Amino acid sequence: MGGMLGALVSLLFAAGAACFGHLLVRRLTDSLDPALAAGLAGLAGLGAIGTLTLFVGLVPGGLGSFGAASMWLLVALSGALCWKGMKPRISLRLPKGADALFLLAVAVALLFALVSVLAPSDMAEWDSLAYHLAVPKIWLQAHQIQPITFIHQSNFPLAVDNLYIWGLFWGGEPGAKAFTLAFAVFGTLAVFGLARQVYGGRAGWWAALAWCTIPAVLWLSGTGYIDVQNGLYAGLGILFAGMLVGNGSLRYAWLAGIMMGLAAGSKYTGFETLFAACLVLVVALAWAPKTQNPKPKVRSSLGLIVGLALVIACPWYVKNLAWTGNPVYPFFYSRFGGNHWSQWQTDIYNAEQQSFGVGRETPPSSPIEPQRIGHAILGLAYQPGRFINPGETSGQGFPVGAIGFAVIASLLLWLIAGRAGAFEGSVLAAVLVSLAMWFVLSEQSRYIIALGVPLSVLAGGGVTRLRAGPVLAAAIVIQALAALYVVKSMRFDTQIQILAGKISVSDYMNQAVPFYDPAQELNRIAGGGRVALYDEVFGYLLDVPYLWANPGHSNELGYTDMRSS
Repeated sequence: MGGMLGALVSLLFAAGAACFGHLLVRRLTDSLDPALAAGLAGLAGLGAIGTLTLFVGLVPGGLGSFGAASMWLLVALSGALCWKGMKPRISLRLPKGADALFLLAVAVALLFALVSVLAPSDMAEWDSLAYHLAVPKIWLQAHQIQPITFIHQSNFPLAVDNLYIWGLFWGGEPGAKAFTLAFAVFGTLAVFGLARQVYGGRAGWWAALAWCTIPAVLWLSGTGYIDVQNGLYAGLGILFAGMLVGNGSLRYAWLAGIMMGLAAGSKYTGFETLFAACLVLVVALAWAPKTQNPKPKVRSSLGLIVGLALVIACPWYVKNLAWTGNPVYPFFYSRFGGNHWSQWQTDIYNAEQQSFGVGRETPPSSPIEPQRIGHAILGLAYQPGRFINPGETSGQGFPVGAIGFAVIASLLLWLIAGRAGAFEGSVLAAVLVSLAMWFVLSEQSRYIIALGVPLSVLAGGGVTRLRAGPVLAAAIVIQALAALYVVKSMRFDTQIQILAGKISVSDYMNQAVPFYDPAQELNRIAGGGRVALYDEVFGYLLDVPYLWANPGHSNELGYTDMRSS
């Protein structure tokens, strides 16, 4: 019951954040599809509050009751202003006929996410336990955002992760993970509304179904990972850049800049999306027929998009520069350097990043083989185990890491159909540029969830506009059924038993997470001390101070100068 209450409090807070977001972007969204406007309000509001939390958290004692009360006051005032001045734009009438089946399928997908929110995180949520929840917990215990020298991920852009601070404060782990569910709801609204605006009502439903049943999205929407959230920001940024090319309205430049700024403010890969979208805008401008007078605003909009994105994202990079000397710590160490890091650790990190996918022979450091790029892209659908850990080099990664063959089919069908207009062409070009960068850098499927957003919208449009529409519709249905079955078998069935009390949390965690029982003992005996963890990163389970002590995590303990064990 406590977990449910914590999740509900966070979802209520997210609703207030959507009101705050509406106040921020209403001039840009007043003529958009109502569902798209509502989704954007939620995404913008949550991103803004996560960014604002950085400034609150840097103040000593800022992450205590006063900070939480300030956040609630902000969303409460925003809600009051929206209630007073905003006319309802979204009909509450439930869809009928076939559309009701779409709504039911989307609701089931979100139900899966809710169950995952309420269930305890296990080793399938490795990064949730390792740092997405652990870093906010450490800062919450310190009542302040401060350097964590042994967790380099604490220096990543954390506009999304910072929301987990407040979720943990008032609702524990379910309160934190509920923010991911809120993003899933707002994101599905945005995908539905954008596809409906561009292609019509039925296309919106197909797009929403394609998006929320991407296996990786279905799995991650109830966890502490931030790939779905970052993917929504980056993917919508690509779509708005495409709408700018097709429409020329300045509002789309503003929306693209905001979304890409929040993408870069929540994950370093957001800069890849910014580069891809701007490259496509430059090419679209250069190839525009000289007889066409506008696309006038595309030229001036390029500076607006880049400038706005940099302004929104810059607090994280300025903080890194001040704390570590490297704005993108720990990456580009050879160029920027960085505290508590070394070239040796960089080499270890790069080897791990390059172990995913099929673009290289063993060892991972071997040269890239460009002729494998098609195998890599299509492999996202038919061999997902190579694109997500653990065991990625042998194809043993979790099958729920797949991007889904429906969105891959959407990409291929639009490329060969010859029906792409300016909007579709620019979106497809940005997707292909992003895929090329992904192939070179690190072939992790989680890193291109962003591309699932525009490809889902194009999938919805493809069903209603392309001759191969029935084939694409069948692909979406099959993807949905397969994804729901896999996630149900892997996680949902067990999680339901935990929530029903048939399996106790402690019994499950002792079996699923080997460190769980030792962590309880350490919490009992290590008070007043500090725990050094070797080959173990789930310090989130500890309530006492700890550090990751392996040499590869930092050089804080000075292993290179030690003469013996």
